[in-house]
Amino acid sequence: MNDLASLIRSSFARISMIEHHEEIVPEDVRFGPSSWIVESGETVACEELSGVVFVDSRRRRFASIEVEGYVLLISQIVTGAVLLENDRCKPLFSSEEPPVVKLVLGVPDPIAALWELSKGEQVTIGNLICDVAVGPTAEDATDSYMQDVERETVERYVEDYLVVKDGVINFQSPTFKPGRGPLGLVKNIHIPYVDPEKFKAFGLMKKGQRSRCIATELGKGSELLKVMSYLKLSNVPGLRGLVRIETVVHKDELSAMKEEMFKLFEAISNTLTKVSDDTGLIPRTPEDTLPVVFLEKYLDRYFYNETYVKCALLEAIRS
Repeated sequence: MNDLASLIRSSFARISMIEHHEEIVPEDVRFGPSSWIVESGETVACEELSGVVFVDSRRRRFASIEVEGYVLLISQIVTGAVLLENDRCKPLFSSEEPPVVKLVLGVPDPIAALWELSKGEQVTIGNLICDVAVGPTAEDATDSYMQDVERETVERYVEDYLVVKDGVINFQSPTFKPGRGPLGLVKNIHIPYVDPEKFKAFGLMKKGQRSRCIATELGKGSELLKVMSYLKLSNVPGLRGLVRIETVVHKDELSAMKEEMFKLFEAISNTLTKVSDDTGLIPRTPEDTLPVVFLEKYLDRYFYNETYVKCALLEAIRS
């Protein structure tokens, strides 16, 4: 009989504990060599970054509502930013100027049509106010809403700082600006844009090592490219500490921006390596860098009380 622990160790597997039964579990990686190399093998010289803004969201689901076989979700999304400067982190929000805090009702398309709800409108649930998000599923709708809020937050800072958004960048604006980004920092890699052997080789890189940049179309026939590079934040082989840095650029601007882009990728790779923790003492690190951990802790303070929201929902339904 095989010993599971031995199989896990031999495969250098990355383990994440599921803390809540509603937590989304990682997806299988969908391989496909749909990219091409755009960077030479030479490492470009880079300067120290003077300030980096990290943007992230926290989400909490409060209730699901089943209607005619479809599921609606009531969630809260909190989005904010933190500035990393001179080895210190500073939240770019306060009690006087809080982060973006929204209750969101995720509605599947069929129920939105049935109830005559549209994206962007608001509904009341007792004394609560929810923004309506519409999509193929409630989860898709909520994800899309969160991406929009994050994009707006990125736009707020990208003129003055290099901005790193936690997660993928799929929006079409703002596109890459030298010294500003925005850059996406992808921790849960579902689509690697390379074949399995190349992806495995990325997992064997040493801490601080970055792959050459590759590019792929943002969508079929799109005039935008996603340019990306893999970075290792741990010396442990496998997926532990493997993240992807990415940005979006117009096809006709790539050639002119290549040098500045590669310099920025090298600089942010050096910075992320310095602010990562590989001890295993902090959950979800080293993929979660320390500025992101710091930001998430602060954003958590803005979640509504779970009992308050659920009681408000139940009282509104019963009245």
